[in-house]
Amino acid sequence: MRSPARIIAVIAVTACIGVLSACAGLPTSGPVNPGMALDDDTRPPDISFVADPPQPGATPREIVEGFIRAGSGTRGEWATAREYLTTDAREVWNPFAGVTVDDFADREYVESAEDTITLNVTADAVVDQAGAYNDVDGAALGLPFRLAQEDGQWRISEAPDGIVLDDAWFDVVFRSYTLAYFDPTWTYLIPDVRWFTTTNPATSVASALLEGDPSPWLEGAVASAVPRDVTLAARTVPVQDDGTARVELTAGALDLDRTTLDRLQTQLVESLAGAGVTTVQLTVDGQPLAASVVPTASTRVPPQALVLNDEGFGYLSADTLEPLALSDAVLDSGAVAVQVAADQDAAAVLRSTGAVARVDATTGWGDVDTRPELVAPSIDTGGWVWSVPRATPTAVRVFGPQGEVVDVAGAWPEVTRITAMEVSRDGTRVAAAVLDGGQPAIWVAGIIREGGVPVELGVPHALASLPGVGADVGWLDATHLGVVVDVAGDARIVEQVVGGGNTVISAPAGTRSIAPTNQVSDVRLLDDQGTLYVRRGTNWATSASGIGVLGTVQGTSG
Repeated sequence: MRSPARIIAVIAVTACIGVLSACAGLPTSGPVNPGMALDDDTRPPDISFVADPPQPGATPREIVEGFIRAGSGTRGEWATAREYLTTDAREVWNPFAGVTVDDFADREYVESAEDTITLNVTADAVVDQAGAYNDVDGAALGLPFRLAQEDGQWRISEAPDGIVLDDAWFDVVFRSYTLAYFDPTWTYLIPDVRWFTTTNPATSVASALLEGDPSPWLEGAVASAVPRDVTLAARTVPVQDDGTARVELTAGALDLDRTTLDRLQTQLVESLAGAGVTTVQLTVDGQPLAASVVPTASTRVPPQALVLNDEGFGYLSADTLEPLALSDAVLDSGAVAVQVAADQDAAAVLRSTGAVARVDATTGWGDVDTRPELVAPSIDTGGWVWSVPRATPTAVRVFGPQGEVVDVAGAWPEVTRITAMEVSRDGTRVAAAVLDGGQPAIWVAGIIREGGVPVELGVPHALASLPGVGADVGWLDATHLGVVVDVAGDARIVEQVVGGGNTVISAPAGTRSIAPTNQVSDVRLLDDQGTLYVRRGTNWATSASGIGVLGTVQGTSG
């Protein structure tokens, strides 16, 4: 049986090659604004390629090949690509339906008849009409084209909606942007990564935030200040040369209270920052609305390494350990893995006995889970300790500060084994390294709470297959995961974008755990000999030795 995440991925592939309704998810038109001097322009460049139009006398195959190449030219809503279509086909072909990201070397054009060509591709990923990225792990797809003579020239009369880009072109024509949502307590901002063309991305981002929904796997885990009756009143969001975006809203915005307007302003400012926007002005019928950005909690971590060594448990500064108040209790517990809460008053510990314990700065430690084969636990924003046995991934259980015990519903269905799990520092998401039908993979799910209590996981989302079994997983920041994997005896680190692709890099031999810094590229690793490493550029530098545990901390209390 296919897992829910795999079913979603297959649906996404089908959507990319089927006939879809028109969508404004990837708009490419908008007003021309005066530019700033080169040194002052902080906005991302508008990279638009001028594709070659069809040549007189081109064969059917040359027409299809040219049409595919023209997918990289977004100007005029793919005006050049439309030149390869018949007059009727131009009216119905929808380039905004999505993107199939493939391996150029594997493309195969099959001519079953003079007027029928199928392009067979090996798809690495698909981006749907909402800009959501789905890894499809080398799925084989056949894209059918029909051709007809028009004015004595071959043109495409039937084409799949969407465009096809090889992975190199995709990284140039499209860029990732993050839609900002709140956690249900309105404390943290939660990013939802989407992919849009670099042509007028402010319109794409604002449209997706104001007129769309969070990604399905985040449903129930995040909140938005955007009411259903408030949308964009204008087709485009112009950005002035000083970085100010003018967002014209429908009349329903006039009825919003100031708290809602401020939260809406905050979501838009954060979402549009990736499009080079520094200020957002909300308007209705051209009249400005008063709104301010609300303060939100940071998920940054302390800069020092959090370790357990012969001196105790705390932050390592040069050769000096600064113990935490939890130090004695962590040592007494016999910890082999530790995650500390942001306020540093509590921690989740995996003990040498295999049990999961809760450590408290005032009351000491005590076992909360003694089931067999438990993975390293995690502690969330509410002080709940998360634990799960490796052999029963659906048996996720959380343990509250007052001794509460809750079985989390909907946890990792169809997964055969779980090898690592960690809750995000904002408390809205959980990541897991799993075996999905024997294939190592990295999955995420939203956390659904009732009164702050985690009661259920949302529909899980498979981010990508892994090259080996995941030994440890960590949130490097709000949009990146780091996974330690073993590939035929060699250690690797997978840096995975939550909503994008990944990068696999070599790691020191025997690497067993990972911890974030405040720079995604500068993670810390610990090997099985007790050597601590930090990444510097493309190299791993030795930072310390004699380390028993590399701990992690879920943010800072300041």
